[in-house]
Amino acid sequence: MASNAVETTAAAMGNVDLTYASSSAIDTLTSTIATVLSSSLAGVDEISKNMNKEMEAPMKIDQYLHYLMSAIVGPIVCILGLIGNVLSLITWCRPGMRSSTGRYLTGQAVADFGVLLFFLLCDSVQFWAPSVGNSEVYGVFFCYIGYPFFFLTIICSIWFTVGVTVDRYIMVCWLTKAKRLCNERHANFGLLLITVNCFLINIPHFASFSPVLDRAENDTGKTFVHTDFEKGSGGQFYEFWIHCIILILIPWVSVLAMNIMIIKKLNKTNKKMADKKTNASVMKSKQSENQITRLLLTVTFTFLFFIGLQCIIQCFAMRQPSWADMTKVSSAFAFAKTGVVFNSSTNFLLYCLTGRRFRKELAKMLGCSKRGSSQLSSLIDHPSSGPTSGASTTSTTGI
Repeated sequence: MASNAVETTAAAMGNVDLTYASSSAIDTLTSTIATVLSSSLAGVDEISKNMNKEMEAPMKIDQYLHYLMSAIVGPIVCILGLIGNVLSLITWCRPGMRSSTGRYLTGQAVADFGVLLFFLLCDSVQFWAPSVGNSEVYGVFFCYIGYPFFFLTIICSIWFTVGVTVDRYIMVCWLTKAKRLCNERHANFGLLLITVNCFLINIPHFASFSPVLDRAENDTGKTFVHTDFEKGSGGQFYEFWIHCIILILIPWVSVLAMNIMIIKKLNKTNKKMADKKTNASVMKSKQSENQITRLLLTVTFTFLFFIGLQCIIQCFAMRQPSWADMTKVSSAFAFAKTGVVFNSSTNFLLYCLTGRRFRKELAKMLGCSKRGSSQLSSLIDHPSSGPTSGASTTSTTGI
């Protein structure tokens, strides 16, 4: 009897403890949720107040355009682009898309994702909540991670475009060497080589800003400032001649020239083969040629337009010629800097519009493709190449 009484008492005490523990856990959870909600609402109120202050304060036209493009238009494009680049990355990594071109476009998807992410973190967030720029933690992040890696991803994206253009040029113009040069191993080496060189040549951007630490309590200014190197002749020389001319203008001209040669080669090849083909073969060849031409023109000139515009306007903004209206230059730069975001966001759309193979593989990945469908088309291949090995067949199906 005594033992039963003890067990009953212990069980009752256990129930009381469990009930008390459950009640305490619920109270703690409720309190935590209330705290999170209140802090979130406070954060929303702060952002709203900051935006209202920005809108109430008198704005010049260039300031308004910078706010519009960085706080509203740019973020919308970035979010859509981030989703598109994730889908592109997954699609290009699928077994059916493995090729040298697929490797380059996988790297480009990663670089474009970084461009969009760092644009949000380095540009948009300062328009949404200006007080973020007063944080010492953000100052360190901006100086040593955000700003330099933003430019690193831009440079990598540009030079990956050069890489995939070279790959495509070899497949079309150097057909006999394509099997040896255009494979995944060489593409991976090319990606690594481009990334390392871009990082090395981008090192000065790590010295463009320095964080402001140990500030006075009443100091509410930015926690990052331009370094003496950035403001001096060395920084100006680097930004204009190295970054603008070598890292942007040379790739721009190279991509344009190689794609013109590709289109000319395709036209010449199809004209030579026209007399040796039946009418059906000529029609199929022309359709293939038209698709390649449309693909090349769309992807290339989208890149050339956005990057070329950004390069020209940035040069004006840096050189500040005496005859130029700097308010208009600043207004144009608001569009030009967002052009980089558009370029990094539109690749997925261009792949879907101009790449039949990409569309089919994407539909297959998303479960939208019917079972038993015919083998994926390779219309983007060189029309006169005929059946080739797996490596060379998929190398020109990149876009």
